[in-house]
Amino acid sequence: MSGTVHGAVVQVRDVYGDVNVHAAPDAAVPQQLPAGVHKFSGRQAELDLLAQLESTASSDAVVISAVNGTAGVGKTALALHWAHRVAGRFPDGQLYVNMRGFEPDREPMSPAEAVRGFLDALGVPGDAVPIGLDAQAALFRSKVAGQRVLVVLDNVREAAQVRPLLPGGPGCFVLITSRNRLDSLVAQHSATQLRLDLLPDGEAVALLRDRLGDVDQATLADLVELCAGLPLALSIVAARIDARDTDSIAGLVEELRAERLEALELDEDFGPRAVFSWSVRALTEPAARLFRLLGLHPGPDVDVRAAAALAGLPVTGCRKLLRELVRATLVEQYLPGRYRFHDLLRVFARELAGADDAAQRRMLGFYLHSAWAGDRALVVKRVGVELPLLDPVVAPVTFTEPADAGRWFTAEHAVLTGMVGHAAAAGFDQHAWLLALALRSYLDTHGHWRDYESVYRAAIDSVNRLADPFAQARIHRGLGRALSRLSEWDEAERVLRLALDFTRRTGDRRQEAHSHEALSWLYSERQLHDRALVHAQAAVDLHPVGDNPVWRAFALNVAGRCYAALHRFDEALEHSEAALKAHRGLSRRNDETGEAEALTTICLIQLGRGEFEPAMRTGAEALALHRHLGNRPGIAEALEHIGDVHRALDRPEDARAAWEEALVILEGLRRAALVEVKRKLAELDHH
Repeated sequence: MSGTVHGAVVQVRDVYGDVNVHAAPDAAVPQQLPAGVHKFSGRQAELDLLAQLESTASSDAVVISAVNGTAGVGKTALALHWAHRVAGRFPDGQLYVNMRGFEPDREPMSPAEAVRGFLDALGVPGDAVPIGLDAQAALFRSKVAGQRVLVVLDNVREAAQVRPLLPGGPGCFVLITSRNRLDSLVAQHSATQLRLDLLPDGEAVALLRDRLGDVDQATLADLVELCAGLPLALSIVAARIDARDTDSIAGLVEELRAERLEALELDEDFGPRAVFSWSVRALTEPAARLFRLLGLHPGPDVDVRAAAALAGLPVTGCRKLLRELVRATLVEQYLPGRYRFHDLLRVFARELAGADDAAQRRMLGFYLHSAWAGDRALVVKRVGVELPLLDPVVAPVTFTEPADAGRWFTAEHAVLTGMVGHAAAAGFDQHAWLLALALRSYLDTHGHWRDYESVYRAAIDSVNRLADPFAQARIHRGLGRALSRLSEWDEAERVLRLALDFTRRTGDRRQEAHSHEALSWLYSERQLHDRALVHAQAAVDLHPVGDNPVWRAFALNVAGRCYAALHRFDEALEHSEAALKAHRGLSRRNDETGEAEALTTICLIQLGRGEFEPAMRTGAEALALHRHLGNRPGIAEALEHIGDVHRALDRPEDARAAWEEALVILEGLRRAALVEVKRKLAELDHH
């Protein structure tokens, strides 16, 4: 590096050949940057963005970058690391101030205090500092006008804190860090928001490896997951671990699993619990209450309507409070109307909330009544149950058609499938088993059979604690159906026979009939058609005289399928046509689920009788209904039958198109029919 003095200016040529212009030696050149992180890793995309912004600072207006993110995400570490890297490009000084926006024992720094500190650093004598913030800010802008100065404003609480500290002309770069989104700086000063998220798994593992050395990959992955990718937590873990002692790492992993926040405390002022609390203290009390209550939600995310139910608030008022939590980066709105926070924040919020059975009951009531309404949109008739009373302040979701319900179930899938186990663990057994019941049609028709199984398993303990044979019968039957879909035949048969025993204890012939239907389906799938027919006929006979025709219609169609499998097509058609008539004969609207199933069976029967054109019309009608309902297994079955008709009519390319579409669905469902459809396609290729 070489340099020459020209009057009051020093030109220095660095090792890269770039010329940096420095103020004369007698000028005050502040260099206030605190020490950065010793081993900084990751965040390359954010560093690149800052570099891109900095490259415009010499020619454009003052450049402002506002780095925001939740507590402990590494905003200050990123800012200081980057500032030290580029300090040489700001020869007229680097100013730094901690604005104390979120500290437990001190008030936020006022703009007047900060600007006086900057003036002092720039060499302005105390007696030359004017009175009044506006005049002081004007003097500060004058001192840095035309110069290359880097200004780092750390830990800012709100935009009003920093407006007087912004230079007025080009050449300067202002880097702001805050837990809050400073949207008004974007609107008024064209600031660039840079949101800092949790570290991706790869960067989090790299951070730990840099600090710990050679630790096995599985252990590092466990630590990253338990720290939720939060840099503060990862740094604390690194500080606690002796990398040469495998036992200490294993012990810390177990400690984190048992008590995450406690294991991450280095002292009472340094740890996630402490830094999170500083953010919560800055909230209004209604927003702080909502944050606490969100800790009672099992996640992984929450819809604004569910959050409103949890807090016992109108949706409009809740949305306003959620906006405050988003600005404070305590929650993230990652999809329109859907919010989430990371696991450590959830644990902290749950600690603050404590036990609140009323809030839990409102939340579970919202999901239960909404899911029940969604199930009614998918299936017109269900055996009635009495739902727990809903708190008057809670407004469940309503649906006008199956597509609406399907979209809601899909959006809430992860929440609903976890909510049953949450309700059971929290002691809300009635909510647990009824919610599982309400999810059956969605999980079954959309092919989510592994979730179908886990949801019903989660409800088993609840119905056993209730010792209600009606509930036990329905949950065991649902579990048996799910296991049948998964081709786990032996356990499915055992569970379905338990369900049959429970129904016999109730004395409810209808419930006993439904258990026989489930057993019939199981034996049909195993190609044991004679046994399947015995249970199907038992189901038909057990439905009470004068019972709702829809329930008997389902049993009739099950019997029709069994007769068709045995090539007894006349009896099959008699049963399935009677089922179709019943499903279409309702006073309010057809039972489209039962109608689609009956049409699919009739298509199969017509195909077996050689009635190909009627079979094509019936199959197309069934396919349209299954698509309308979002019933993926039903769509695949109807497509397979339509392909069979095309083949019988010597239309191989049409058959191929239908079977290939069915194949895509069946591969996702992993159904046994997949093998048969592949065989049919192979035959087409052979011929």
